[in-house]
Amino acid sequence: MFKNILLSVSLFCACTVGLAQEKAAYTPEMQAFHNISSNEIYKFVEELCKPEYQGRQAGSPEYMACAHWAANRFAEWGLKPGGDQGSYFQHFPIHYTEMTGPGKLEVIPPAGRKSYQIAKDYFPGTNSLNGKTKASVLYAGYGLTAPELGYDDYKGIDPQNKIVLIESGVPCTDRNHKDYQAWNEKYISTVGRIANALKHGASGVLLIGKTSNPNIKHQGIIFCHISEEIANEILKPSGQERKALKEKINKSLKPASFDTGCEVEMQTETNYNPHSQTCNVIAVMEGTDPVLKNKPLILGAHLDHLGNHGGIFRGAWDNASGSAIVLETAKAFGKSGLSPKRTIVFILFGAEECGILGSAYYVAHPLYPLAQTLCMINLDMVGGGDGFSMGGIKSFPQLEKYFADANEKYIHRYLKTSEYRKMSPTAVARTDGATFNRADVPTFHTGTTGKYKNPMYYHDLRDVPELLDPEIMEDVAKFLFLGIAGVTSDATIQ
Repeated sequence: MFKNILLSVSLFCACTVGLAQEKAAYTPEMQAFHNISSNEIYKFVEELCKPEYQGRQAGSPEYMACAHWAANRFAEWGLKPGGDQGSYFQHFPIHYTEMTGPGKLEVIPPAGRKSYQIAKDYFPGTNSLNGKTKASVLYAGYGLTAPELGYDDYKGIDPQNKIVLIESGVPCTDRNHKDYQAWNEKYISTVGRIANALKHGASGVLLIGKTSNPNIKHQGIIFCHISEEIANEILKPSGQERKALKEKINKSLKPASFDTGCEVEMQTETNYNPHSQTCNVIAVMEGTDPVLKNKPLILGAHLDHLGNHGGIFRGAWDNASGSAIVLETAKAFGKSGLSPKRTIVFILFGAEECGILGSAYYVAHPLYPLAQTLCMINLDMVGGGDGFSMGGIKSFPQLEKYFADANEKYIHRYLKTSEYRKMSPTAVARTDGATFNRADVPTFHTGTTGKYKNPMYYHDLRDVPELLDPEIMEDVAKFLFLGIAGVTSDATIQ
């Protein structure tokens, strides 16, 4: 009996010591890791998508209200401001257009007039001229003039004071074609085809594809984004069908422009604000090493979205998801009590949707010299999937190992990495990371891979928080937290 008591006491003591040792091993880093929460990330997404922010359009008062909310969170978590004059805001000028009324879109074929509904059938151009036009419609293919490629959609037609119906993209879709790169680098932009229509004297533009794109700058022309159904209704009097026309152009790489024999009356009600201002939101966790604190790692995502024109574009995928993960990762660092050797800069960029203007402004006015910046990690549309991707990091094995180890030891998801590639100077930049890449800052585009639980809607009113997967977002934040913690604590990485 006495031996049994002694054995029990010994076992109890051993367990107690073991538990104490296990508790002692539960470091501040792991405490912060386990505090990263899918519920909290989802709440951040819901906040950013609230109706009072009206779709977070850069330049608008509603975007600034959202930026102030984010800055207050950074302050609450003890992160230092990295903006102008001791604030969290890096301001820069911008122009933007707000929609003041529903406008009108009516197709007038010989058979009779048809009216279409905003949001259901079309969206007015976010930077469309305020006004109206009624004119015959010319189908102008892709709306491109590329003399060095022997291609001109406007050859043989007179668009003066007419409305042109044009496709998005480029006619060259074969990646093995000798001119594929030239087409896709120089002519892919929708901005260029709008400018080309204006140059040729068109009074209006109908862009096929019911989406929204604030990257189309205000150029003094009325335009709308229309559904394929409307495009086919316009083409009906000519006996043509849009899909067949597009395939014909793509196959031959020759224009197929003509007068559709149909009229359209279009009106957009807008107010152009040429002298507005918007901002990036910047927070800093300063490093403790006297050298490395001036050689930061940047984690960023764009905060802005499309605004309200025909409905509030809430932008959950694009990019409340990325912004919420940056916020959660920033909170984990701010509340952790960790003291990284290297400075970490958290940036929520403004005006990405308008042409990556916020990141371009930061690159031109960096908080720390770009030549001393270790790397930039960019998040854009990170709301679903079942694996991770980190583009470019494979070329930097000293950095890659910390993220790979974090995933292997604690998260256990598929991780796809790739070699680093410098962007071509003529390629169209589509996300904030591209501006850092071009400025010779190693940039890693971090996202997700695999199957999504729900559909993803790009630049669509259906891009709402309910379609996101908070669990994968939590794991992305944990992956980034541990990887960044490892990198910024390693003094051998210069």
